[in-house]
Amino acid sequence: MKSIRGFLIIVLLAIVTLANFAAAVRGYLGSMDEAERLFNQRLLQQVDLLNYTLPAFQSNPATQFPFVFPEHDLDETAFEFQWISHEGVLLARSAAMPEEIVSPLESGFKTINIGHYRWHALVAPSADKLSWYILAERDDQRYRLAESMILKAVYPMVLSIPVVGIILWFVLGIGLKPITNLARELSQREATDLRPIVQHNVPIELVKLTHSANELLRRLDASFLREKRFSGDAAHELRTPIAALKIHCDNLMKEQVVPSDSVIKLHEGIERMNYLVEQILLLNRTAPDHFMGHFGPVNLTQLVKKVIVEHSHAIEAKHHQIQFEGDECWISGDHTGLETMLNNLLGNAIKYTDNGGIISMNTWQREKQVVLEVMDSGVGILEDQYDRVFDRFYRTGGDRHSSRTPGCGLGLSIVKQVVDLHAAQIELTKSRFDSGLLVIIKFTALQESDDKKISIHGGDYNEREA
Repeated sequence: MKSIRGFLIIVLLAIVTLANFAAAVRGYLGSMDEAERLFNQRLLQQVDLLNYTLPAFQSNPATQFPFVFPEHDLDETAFEFQWISHEGVLLARSAAMPEEIVSPLESGFKTINIGHYRWHALVAPSADKLSWYILAERDDQRYRLAESMILKAVYPMVLSIPVVGIILWFVLGIGLKPITNLARELSQREATDLRPIVQHNVPIELVKLTHSANELLRRLDASFLREKRFSGDAAHELRTPIAALKIHCDNLMKEQVVPSDSVIKLHEGIERMNYLVEQILLLNRTAPDHFMGHFGPVNLTQLVKKVIVEHSHAIEAKHHQIQFEGDECWISGDHTGLETMLNNLLGNAIKYTDNGGIISMNTWQREKQVVLEVMDSGVGILEDQYDRVFDRFYRTGGDRHSSRTPGCGLGLSIVKQVVDLHAAQIELTKSRFDSGLLVIIKFTALQESDDKKISIHGGDYNEREA
């Protein structure tokens, strides 16, 4: 069942159609019986008419028997007759009647066959009881006339079904509006908005659903709060011993004139563990269910320049050429989340680009889109791995990465989460250099109507930079 509204309309229309059909059949049968009675009544009235007209022919000496009345055009009200003496001699007949007596002379209504048709006949004595009348009407004409009258009453019932369907569509739409409002309220909420649903003017049918939803939101809020506390405690519990290990390892390296291989490997392991812990905590903080960023106007171009400056020492250490080009681009986003994303993108480019390589970061304004490009001349990523590298802890080649650069496989996962949080699009492709990777991210540009907000945020940004 894909739609409650559609299901209810189909079921209700089926019920209405069935009820109309039953009423139409009952009305049809009842009307046919009534029409039968009226037609029989008309035949009885025709007997009175014959009693008034035919005796005049019998008293006229010039009349030759059996007298045949001229043929007339048959229509839906036509009837035929025979006039028979008490002795069983045919006195007169209509042109369509045969010369033979078509029915026994017994009073009452009968069904007879004349020619190729069935006839409804009435056998009745004359008023003076000296002769008999046999009046007959074709059954097909009687039924055709009856049906033409009955169907005029049935057609409106059939034609009313589509009208009822349209009315039901709008009525059910009004009746289901509280469900639509509830769905709209939940869909418009941010991922971090776990406030209970306000139960104001909620229909009785939705009270239980609303209560269950509020209970679920309460449990989710408590669960997220526990995870948030766990993240904070884990950050403290993990960072403190790692910091102590780093201090002792640095002291040990200083005590040795030439550090041993074991000490060097210990130092590298501690650095890698520290990096892994920081990435895990950062991944947790940028998860959609935990993200508490405050969106506002962000100058993406200035933020890219800031990140490049912060990585200048690492860039100089590997003798990289850094290039930047682009427009002044503003987007709506979270400053901290976007900075984290840029740090990971540029950090990956630095790590996986050999000494003396080239790194390019560009921002472009394309109508209603802002395009961010991060490109390097490093080892790159195989095309069939483009989708998988966003998975957590996944690295192409595993720990034996071709660049021999240590990593934990979380950088691009964090980038993807920040991109999703900003409703942006990310694409990986080959670099325009001889080798390497090109990362393209497309944001929705900030509208010009927010110029006032931009200038305010720009002032805050400049103060931070200062």
